[in-house]
Amino acid sequence: MTPSWLRFCANALVVLSLADGTLSLCEEILREMTGAFWLMGPRSFLATIVLFGVVLSLPAMALTPRLPLAVFLPLALGTLWLGAGALPVGNAFSTAFGYGVAGSLFQIALAGIAMAMIRRHNGGRRWLFDAHSPHRPAISWSRSFGFALGAVVLGIPGFLLYSALAMASWVENTTQGFVAFDLSGVSLADRRYERDDREIRLVGMMHIGEEAAYREIVSSFATDETVVLAEGLTDREGLLSDSLHYGGAAEALGLAPQQDLREYLVDADAPGGVPPRWPEIRHADLDASTFSPETIEWLRWASGIWASEDLASALREILAAMRETDPEVLAAFQRDILDRRNEHLYGEIETALEDYERVVVPWGALHLPAVERTVTDWGFEETSRRLHPLISWGTILAALR
Repeated sequence: MTPSWLRFCANALVVLSLADGTLSLCEEILREMTGAFWLMGPRSFLATIVLFGVVLSLPAMALTPRLPLAVFLPLALGTLWLGAGALPVGNAFSTAFGYGVAGSLFQIALAGIAMAMIRRHNGGRRWLFDAHSPHRPAISWSRSFGFALGAVVLGIPGFLLYSALAMASWVENTTQGFVAFDLSGVSLADRRYERDDREIRLVGMMHIGEEAAYREIVSSFATDETVVLAEGLTDREGLLSDSLHYGGAAEALGLAPQQDLREYLVDADAPGGVPPRWPEIRHADLDASTFSPETIEWLRWASGIWASEDLASALREILAAMRETDPEVLAAFQRDILDRRNEHLYGEIETALEDYERVVVPWGALHLPAVERTVTDWGFEETSRRLHPLISWGTILAALR
């Protein structure tokens, strides 16, 4: 391969990829066996160099045939896939150690395949490019056009699909399965826990969904001796200039915002009907007056985001806030919005258990992993779980047409 500088860069990328995989494997094993982290720094430094190299290799492959696609394209795409979480395969590993070892071995295999392809390219002579490797033209317009066309036709849709998969995976992992995605749409988990003669149901909820789905979920709460502990901030002192309105976003997607739970207990075809005796619905959330001034400002900002005229405006506001906000401020906001509300909810659950056989907690899915841990710490054991469909992809696609 000529020129020599290109040969050096090509060989360096393959060798560094092999070294990165090997060092990563050693670091994973060392940390698991001894708890030592002293290889973490060199590993991160080397991984950054390799990632930078494979990113640069993509446009270089488009510009010149001297970088064979059979050698470098699998190496680049595989490395980027690993760096982006290796979804959906990465979700199959129950431990970080297992994922780390598998990822390291995969990277070693990628480098090994690249070297095998180089050896084949060299006619079986060497594992790296040398001055006697077969000559290729510096520029091929047909190849460059084909590479660019493939990037547009396959690369952009693939990137968007993977981004959606990554977001869905993040939501599922963060909510520990209380929100689930599949090919049909979005579902919410309903898990039951029992201790002696008492039952607790934790039901994941979201702010927007399909009207019929909300009605079906809430109608399942209508059993004897049941109390539903409803979520929803109150604002008795009028600190929030606007409550969080989800109607605009919901309507754009063909969905509906979640309403007061009592509305779903009344027959939709009989306006003014009387809700059944059971379940009793009890407010179990905090008032905005208990939050810090910073949290109040964040809630006002969130209200403005939901009221944005279009998605692009909302995304710009969100990205600007992510860049400018102090992490400590975000942590304080999370303590108010998640931790303090959960702590209040625990007390409400304990009080309800004294008077009711069944306690239903239909709260936002981000709250429920911590609530689940608390419930099991109290001695409750999970007895069943199911998924309630909430959103169909078909509904959203029909609205977007």
